[in-house]
Amino acid sequence: MKKRNLFNSTRLLLLLCILLPAATFFSSKASASDATPGDAYWQDSSPGQTNGYTMAFAEPKTYDGTPYIEITDIIFADVLTTDDVHATARGTLSGCDAGTYSLVNIDQIVLSGADKDKYEDILPTSMPNVPINFESGAVIEKAQAEWSISCDKPEGDLPQYSTIVTVTITNDFGNPDGLPKSLIFHTINELDYGGVHSSLVGRSSKSNTYISDDIILGLNYREGLQVWAEIPEDAQNYVSSASPVLCVPILEPSADYYDLGGYCYAIIGELDLYTEESVKPVKDILDEIDWNLKISQQSLVDQWYSQLIAAVKNLVLKPADYVALQEAISKIPEDLSLYTEESVQPLTQLLASIDWDLPITSQDTVDSYTSSVKNAVEALKYKPADYSKIQELLSSVPKDLTPYTEESVQALEEVKDTVDWDLTIDKQSIVDGYADELQAAIEALELKPEFLPADYSKVEEALSKIPSDLSLYTEESVKALEEVKASIRWDLKVKDQATVDGYVLAIEQAIQGLQKKQIEAPQPQASNPNQPAPVGQVSAKTADSSHLTLWVLIFAASACMIRLSFKKRYSH
Repeated sequence: MKKRNLFNSTRLLLLLCILLPAATFFSSKASASDATPGDAYWQDSSPGQTNGYTMAFAEPKTYDGTPYIEITDIIFADVLTTDDVHATARGTLSGCDAGTYSLVNIDQIVLSGADKDKYEDILPTSMPNVPINFESGAVIEKAQAEWSISCDKPEGDLPQYSTIVTVTITNDFGNPDGLPKSLIFHTINELDYGGVHSSLVGRSSKSNTYISDDIILGLNYREGLQVWAEIPEDAQNYVSSASPVLCVPILEPSADYYDLGGYCYAIIGELDLYTEESVKPVKDILDEIDWNLKISQQSLVDQWYSQLIAAVKNLVLKPADYVALQEAISKIPEDLSLYTEESVQPLTQLLASIDWDLPITSQDTVDSYTSSVKNAVEALKYKPADYSKIQELLSSVPKDLTPYTEESVQALEEVKDTVDWDLTIDKQSIVDGYADELQAAIEALELKPEFLPADYSKVEEALSKIPSDLSLYTEESVKALEEVKASIRWDLKVKDQATVDGYVLAIEQAIQGLQKKQIEAPQPQASNPNQPAPVGQVSAKTADSSHLTLWVLIFAASACMIRLSFKKRYSH
């Protein structure tokens, strides 16, 4: 009886061991299936609460211009705390600027842990507005700026000159809007300022550059200009820091050429009014001036200025200015035969009456000559225009325009219709324009495809294969080749291409039919039949017999070849 009770107790214990894990499993499945995936909410609970909230975890990151953050783990509201389930994911914050974020959108969730299989089909792959890192939130820390600084003048020059400095934050991460709105520019040795001068410089448009206003270079050319930029403390995404210092060496300024340059500019244009003898000292001084001196050599510049003033006072005026008259005369047409005699005669009489030795005090008389010449030129009357070139071109137009395309022929006819045949020689440029247009229209005449020249390239290639020395071949075979060459027509069109291709075949056959002339056999030398033949030769008796047989065979073969050649030739 005791054994039976012990057996029954054992069976009951085993049954409980089987049913209890099963009940726990189905209970967990029911709990997980009854949960609503993704319905995350925050409760005033601390880590380790059994259930009731969803929480994401992430490490701080440095600003990189993107809202993305790596989720290192997730507590799911729908997972029992007794289950080993973890997750990684990609988080998207509500912004990309440096700061603290309390919520994050999660996607690309990847489960891990010993119990992950229970929740593979239950938990979501993405969730919006999930609390992150409890009260601390997700942190985007400010980035350290990377710099580039340069100026438009690597070296300074005159004190009054200026330079523009450009500063670039190179690590903008493709998001220039996240850069500081302005930088603080600092300069040392700036004109009229003592110590360090600072100014606020805004960002250039949507770029990552900051361009300064003109910075005046310091008066002391032995010192350098130092420039650097600084990120303000209130910058959103970048740690307050300073760029490298840009040093611009201020070189010795150039000498002051202001008075000398102005005086030279004023007199150079008038030197032609004076005699060469009086102008020479001025030109010598101008040639001596060195325009590249520094301020330490200012005395030389002042000396040239004084010498130039003295030389200018000694200038002597030339005779009257005939420049305008010569210009008016230069406009007289070279070929006066183009004008009527009645209009040419007053001009020739006026030219003969000009006095070319008047002094500058008689400039009015010279000016009157100029006016008279201009009036006489304007009074010239042209003869009719020269249409000879147009007539010549029209005579060159093919009488039969049938081979040409309708478009090119129509264009030619339109040009012909525009010609005005009543113009005078003063409109010769228009007539010449007609000629140019007509010539262009003639040259543009385009043959129809069927009238285009045939392709003779293979014919020329075949002709190039003809032996250069035809004297080695029989007259009959050379004559046949020459007849083929003479039969070639070089003016055939595309439509006759088959005939041209036939020329190629005929030339090649004629070349193959060339027969070399026969070579006369050498006469055998007399020899003593009783004398033994030299080494490599047969005896006279044997040689006579073998040579005779050889020549008989050669002549027979030649006769056959000649007969076949004639037969082949006349069969065609």
